[in-house]
Order: sequence, then structure tokens, then C-alpha cells
Amino acid sequence: MTAAAASASISAPGTAAPGSSITVSGQGFGAGQAGVLTYNGGQVTKFTASSAGAFSAPFTIPSSAALGITGRISAKTSAGSLIATTTLAIGAVAAAVPPVSGAAAITVPAYANPGTSITVAGSGFAAGSTGNLTINGCKEATFTASSSGVFSVAFPVPSSTALGTARISAKKADGTLIATTTLTMGTGATPTPGATPTPGATPTPGATPTPGATPTPGSTPPPGATPTPTTGPTAPPSTSVPNFSHVYVIIFENKEYSSIVGSSSAPYINSLVAKYGLSTSFYAERHPSEPNYIALTSGGTQGITDDGVYNLGVNNLFDQVSASGRTWHAYMQGYPSTCFTGSSSSAVTDGVGKSGAYVRKHNPAISYTSISGNAAKCANITNLASFDPAAANFEFITPNMINDMHDGTVADGDNFLKAFLPKITGSSAFTNSVVYVTFDEGTTNVNGGGHIATIAITPNMTAGYKASGSYTHYSMLHTIEQAWGLSYLGSASSASSMAFPY
Repeated sequence: MTAAAASASISAPGTAAPGSSITVSGQGFGAGQAGVLTYNGGQVTKFTASSAGAFSAPFTIPSSAALGITGRISAKTSAGSLIATTTLAIGAVAAAVPPVSGAAAITVPAYANPGTSITVAGSGFAAGSTGNLTINGCKEATFTASSSGVFSVAFPVPSSTALGTARISAKKADGTLIATTTLTMGTGATPTPGATPTPGATPTPGATPTPGATPTPGSTPPPGATPTPTTGPTAPPSTSVPNFSHVYVIIFENKEYSSIVGSSSAPYINSLVAKYGLSTSFYAERHPSEPNYIALTSGGTQGITDDGVYNLGVNNLFDQVSASGRTWHAYMQGYPSTCFTGSSSSAVTDGVGKSGAYVRKHNPAISYTSISGNAAKCANITNLASFDPAAANFEFITPNMINDMHDGTVADGDNFLKAFLPKITGSSAFTNSVVYVTFDEGTTNVNGGGHIATIAITPNMTAGYKASGSYTHYSMLHTIEQAWGLSYLGSASSASSMAFPY
């Protein structure tokens, strides 16, 4: 068992079966401290410590838990910050969750206040199917459909729910999204006089945020930064992050925010900005490229200040993903052969976009000795032509030196993304998943590595959303680790979660 705090710790049986009920005990917590217990990042139940800082809570292992893996149980604050964690082995078979119809839908009131209770109604579900009801990714209730596939459930809206647009979702026990809708949160929120709101209607993108919304700390750009656009929703949602089925990171090169957002050379990227969510105050750690790739995947630059060849014996996100029972794959465009450790290769045509060269400095996975020294692990690094959006839970994608805009133009990168991204968004793997499109560094020294564009793409994103919090690559690492209940690596522990309406 590994604790994530100096004094707090949790314990559980060494093994458990999918669908079984166990007891999770905690000690060393603050008197009366409350929070949630998660399994591989998905909330299962809540806890409240006694005056002595201890608790004992019943905990049901999800029926979908895979046999033979190591499951992770974590205690977190209601905001999603890790307090303590432990692991257990998943053993004998239990009944699976009944399949759920693809025609399922849920409805909620158009308005609600934090701390109140609403009714969530479902229809089109499979007879007798069960699952969880979440708000902004955090479980607050469960449902069981009747023989006719309907249900009506009282749903408590947490008093901590942020003002603005909130998302209510019905999910399977493993976190797979079944149906979703939105409602407007606001103290004393009421419909406009004479208006008849549609249950679950999504507010118009770009609408004025609900009065009383609290601006995100750090939303004011530092001197020299490009001013944050004022259009689109800006009040952030809860920092709860869903237990994503897949996380994809696509990383481009060496372009300042102002060279991308609003650029006529990047019409496709700007169409994504309009359709999904944009971080308006995202900054790289330093120059040149390689330290930023290492920061994003290990929580620190590890003392690297150039683009050299490094073999790092440090913990990293790829190994974290594997340890959690999930899978990873790195797609490096132009990658010449299995477990190739050279610094570069000649330009080739590999998948979509223009012919270009592969460089090791843009492939962080091969810099970790736990991967480069293990044939099975480094076999997870392949070229782009083999891309499969369902191949792994975490997929890291680096275009070649032309298509990533390093040696090519903004238009080259835009055309690459236009040809490549639909392979993800048009697949069934995109359900309950997120794609982060980002850059390694900008061209200025603002905040160390420049102001860069970062887009969050999910099936449920509020169109045109603007996240104005100040973020870095450590924030992206923190968000991925938070989604999957992983320990925070290095500087990710103090970074802010990327607040999008996932």
C-alpha cells in the first residue's frame, strides 16, 4: 500500500472479485474529513472520518473490473485531489453489467441551485440495467431501469458545484458514457419570465456566464502574454475529471498562441476551437523542445536543458498507466523500427500528411530506461501508419518534423490534423474519451517557454468553451493522473487541473 499523504493511509483486502463488496479503512485523516473513494479513478462511494481521523466504508468493486489486473483504490477530496491510495488484485469472475441500449436518454430541469435536489429521468435504457449518475464527472446517485427501460431518480446537487453550465451523465459502472445532458447552475437561478426552458437544453455557446460566477484564479495573463479572448463561456466548471476510456495527446512544435488561434493558415484548428474547448492561458516550461516532452510525461524536466539523447531512470506516465491496469501506445510518425534508439531517421512517408523525419527528442517514451530497456514495453512505440484509436487507453501522437510545424508551416500542421483527427473522433473509441491537442513550446520566453494553444476535444464539450485558468504541461499531466486515480508525479502535484466541461 502506498499513501499519498504524510499521515493519511487507506487499506483494503489483497484481492477482490469484480462486483464484490469489500471494506476500505482509513486512518490518519483530519477529524471529520470528508471525501470520495474511487476505483481506477471512477468514484464508488464517499467517506467521512471520525473525530479520531479514521473511517471504515463499504466499497463495491465495479462489475466491469478486468480479471488479472491490479486495481487502484484511492481516497480523494471532493475536488478530486489525491489523499491516499492502495492497490488490490482482481480475482474471481462475477456477473457483468447488463448491456445498455444505444437509444438511452436522460432529462433534467433546465435550472438548479447548488445544494438542492433535482429529478433525473431516463428512458430507452435496457430493461433492468444499472449504472451511475454523475455531475461534471462526479458520481452522486445510481439508477436501475424498469422492465420498460425507464427510471426516475432523486439527484443531490453538491453545494460545491460551480456556477454556470453543469453536465449530468448516466454511465455504466466502468465509467462508459450512456447518455448525457446539461443544466444551468446558479444561486437563485430561475427561467427568464415568460420563457419555457427545454429540460437539459445546452446554453448557447458564447452566452454571458451566469451572474455570480467566480473567475478562475490566475486568469490574468502575465506581462507579454497574448490577451485572453473575451468571447465564449469563461466561468470554469468543477475540476472533477471523468474516468476517461481513452486519452489522446497530439503534440505540435514551436508556435506561439498568436500564430495559431485566429490564423488564416490554420482554418481546421480554429474550427476545433469553435467546436470544442480552448485553454487561453497555457504556457510551456522552457526552451528547447525536449524538456517540455519530459515535463509532460514525468512531472519534471529532469535537469534537461537541450535536445540531447537521455536515458532517464525516473517514474513516468507510461509506466503509471501500465501499473493501473491500463494500456499505452506511442505513435511516432516516421519511427523506423521496433525499439529504435537512434537520435533521428531520414524523411519517409508514414500515414497522413507530408513526408518528414523522425527525431528522438520528440519521443519521450524512449528516453525512459524502464521502456527502452524492456522489449515488450518499447514495442508499444510504433510508426503512425499502424495507428488504431482503440489500441490503448493512453495514446501519445507525435507528427514528423514537417507535419508538427517544426520544419514545416502552420498550414502543414493544420492539414495533417485535418486528415488525422477524424480517425479518432469518427471512431467508437472516442466515446467517453478526450483528445488534447497542444504544442511543446512557443517562440517567446513568457512564463519560461512561451504562450501556446491547447485544445480539449470530447464528445460532450460545450462548443466554443474558453478555459481561462493558467495551465502548463504539468496541468495536463495532473489532469490525466486525476482522471485515472494515479499518484501525481513531481510538479504535477502542485499544478491545477484543467477545468473543462468534460
